[in-house]
Amino acid sequence: MIDRGYSITLFTALLLGAALLASTSIMLIPKAAGVNNTITLTGFISAWNGTTSKPNPTITVTQGDSITLRLSSGDGAPHQWFVDVDKNGPSPDCSGADICSSLFSTSTVLTFTVSFAPGTYTYYCSVHPATMLGSFVVNPSSSVGGTALPADRLALVAPYVGLLSVLAGLVAIRNHHAPPTEREEVDHRGRPVSWVPHAGNVQPSTFNVRPLSL
Repeated sequence: MIDRGYSITLFTALLLGAALLASTSIMLIPKAAGVNNTITLTGFISAWNGTTSKPNPTITVTQGDSITLRLSSGDGAPHQWFVDVDKNGPSPDCSGADICSSLFSTSTVLTFTVSFAPGTYTYYCSVHPATMLGSFVVNPSSSVGGTALPADRLALVAPYVGLLSVLAGLVAIRNHHAPPTEREEVDHRGRPVSWVPHAGNVQPSTFNVRPLSL
């Protein structure tokens, strides 16, 4: 049978350990934060940013970034920018996975969050896809520059406290229902007797008198 005093001591020690864990400084969990990027592209039938030294520039972003894309038509022709997220070619799927601007011949602004998987994609003009296209690179998200938040200590410790409470209840039930043990005593004449204690009894309830040896 588990000794009641030992069980209480063990439970108290474990409970104090859980309380110590709750009060100890726990590692901070970084929260990733996206970056706001503003990108400017001018459309020409020959290329995006066709009059610059770097036409159809590679656009590099990070997953989770918020993008503001400022688009304008440099030649007065209609253009539509889109990134081919589903990688099915230069025909835009604007109602599906692809991210598309409106059709414009002057200027427009497109805002979106990079929520799709890291990788290399292609952006196009849906009207002139053979010449107006470039790489759209999505890097994996990073926690650098994020906001550090403390861990929820109560949530971390609560399962252990609950388990300890259940174990303590089981030990108490077992101790309450455990059968009494037989004890060896001697009577007033020095003869050995055995008795089983019962609640409320101060006298032995069962005697087994052993004859004295002469």
